Amino acid sequence: MSLKKIYSSLPNSIKKKIDKLSFNFSHNIEEDFIFNSKVGKNYNLSTNDKKKIAQLLKYSISNIDSATDINIHFLLLKSVLALNPKKLSSIVECGVFKGATSVVLSIGAKITERKLILYDSFEGLPNGEKNISRRYYPHLGITGSYKKGMYAGTLEEVKSNLLTYGHLDVCELRKGFFNKSLIKHKEKIDLLFLDVDLVSSTKDCIFYLWDHLVDGSYCYTDDACDIDVVKVWFDDAWWKKNLKIKSPGYIGSGCGLPITSNFSSLGYAVKSPNLKKYKNISWLEKK
Repeated sequence: MSLKKIYSSLPNSIKKKIDKLSFNFSHNIEEDFIFNSKVGKNYNLSTNDKKKIAQLLKYSISNIDSATDINIHFLLLKSVLALNPKKLSSIVECGVFKGATSVVLSIGAKITERKLILYDSFEGLPNGEKNISRRYYPHLGITGSYKKGMYAGTLEEVKSNLLTYGHLDVCELRKGFFNKSLIKHKEKIDLLFLDVDLVSSTKDCIFYLWDHLVDGSYCYTDDACDIDVVKVWFDDAWWKKNLKIKSPGYIGSGCGLPITSNFSSLGYAVKSPNLKKYKNISWLEKK
C-alpha cells in the first residue's frame, strides 16, 4: 500500500496532527530567520547574531502581553532587515498595545539605523463602530464585537517595555487617536505596520500615511482575517475619492499569510510595486 493510500485511510484527527507537524517542519520561521544567509546580509549579521536576537524576541514576548505571536515578530523583523541600507526612511507602527511588536521593530530600527515612530492613544480602542454590530472572521468561524478601551497599554508601560527589552532610544511615541495624531506626520516611511482593528482606524492610517510610504514598500496589518477590514484594501471608490488612486489589494485576505498551518493574522499591501523586478513565468504572456 502506498503512503498516499495509508494517509487517506487515517481518521481526520490523525491527519490534522500529521499535517500540522509536517507544516511546522517545513515552515519553521525561527530557523529560517537564523540560518537563511540572506536574512540580515545587508547589515552584516552573523548566524550567532541572529541566534541572540531570536532569544531576545522569545524572552520579550514571554514577558509582555502581546496581541501578535512570535512567528509574526520574526517575519516583521526579517522585513525590516531586508530594507535598503543606503536609503533610510522611518519605520511606523500604528496600534501599539503593550509594545511587544514595538520591541521587535525597535530592534530592527536599531540595527538598520532608522527611527521607529509609534502612534497610539495609549487608552485602548475608541468607541466600537456602530455600523458593524459584529465582526466577521469567516475562515475561523469567529464573530464578536470590539468595545471602547480594549487593547489599552499606558504610555509609561510601553516605554518601560521598550527600555527593558528593546531600544527606546530609536523610538518616538506620539500619543492621540489616529484621526488627530496622524495629521502632522511628515516623515517618509520604509515599512508600515498597522494593528488597529477598526475599519475607521484603518482608513485613518491609510489616508494620512499612504502618501508617505516609499514606493515598493510594504504596509503590513494584523487584521488579515477580519473581512470588514480587508474590504478596505479593495474599495476602489474609497481609494479614488480619498487618495486619487486605485486600491492596492491585500495579500493574505481572509486567512493571513501562510506562516502557520491553519491561519495567521498578518497580511500586507504593497505601494506601487516595481513590476520590472518581478519574474516572468511560462504560463503568462510577456508584455
